[in-house]
Amino acid sequence: MGLTEQLGHPDPREREAAARAVATAVWDPEAEGALAAALTAVACGEEDPAALEAQLHALPTVEAGLSDADLVRLGLIRSAAPVLGRLLSRAGRLQIAGPVEPSGPAARAVVRCLRGAPAVGAQLRTPEGAWAALERIELYGRAVDRLDTGLTARVLLTGSGARGLGEWERLDVDPRAREDVRLLRAPDPESRRLGAQGASDWPRSWGPEDGRLLCGALVRAALAETDEVTLEAELHALIALGAFMDPDGPALSLLRTMDRTTLPEVLRGYLDDLLEP
Repeated sequence: MGLTEQLGHPDPREREAAARAVATAVWDPEAEGALAAALTAVACGEEDPAALEAQLHALPTVEAGLSDADLVRLGLIRSAAPVLGRLLSRAGRLQIAGPVEPSGPAARAVVRCLRGAPAVGAQLRTPEGAWAALERIELYGRAVDRLDTGLTARVLLTGSGARGLGEWERLDVDPRAREDVRLLRAPDPESRRLGAQGASDWPRSWGPEDGRLLCGALVRAALAETDEVTLEAELHALIALGAFMDPDGPALSLLRTMDRTTLPEVLRGYLDDLLEP
């Protein structure tokens, strides 16, 4: 029985065990998408508390495989689990749903949450790359900490993106990690190199889940890499993100399967640095 089938097993202990197994590996993109869809489906109907906790904690492992539809469904789960809250905050997408009112360097607007649940303090980006900070959310006339999927609220935004807000239809919570993962899966080495460089340019800007997401994608890319210059960029990025590499975690375990004898001497040093105790 595969993990996707086990996630739908009638026994909640089997579902719990399957979710825990998902969380202990780094998955290839096809398996990641299938497991993300299966986890979403089972979590949305889960009634067993222990099984639901395991399912929610497994979601960041397959986060890059979550579709927009998955994220919308996850936004409807009523759970106070911090891991779900952080995932939904990172996935937030807002639609500009009313006139934008400039307010000095800031702007007020009516927005609708299309997916996720962005929280106060979130950094958002316009389609052209300008940044805006979500300073305040007012729902039914009172301030709230986050905006859930499907709800409409008044918000206060600051930053360069706020000044031109009337030009855009939507804002996304910082999508850089997802974009870097997409580049690391590209068929051409130049795109993969850009993904690796994007992951390593500002290593301290990533939160724990984003860091682990990038490490998993970098390890997968490095194991399949055929371009020496790109492989160096991927291994360099992994060193830069070393703080997110659990010594006993799945990303490092997968990296240990790399055959160092096939690498040029300089890249063997990179690998040794990553694998040294």
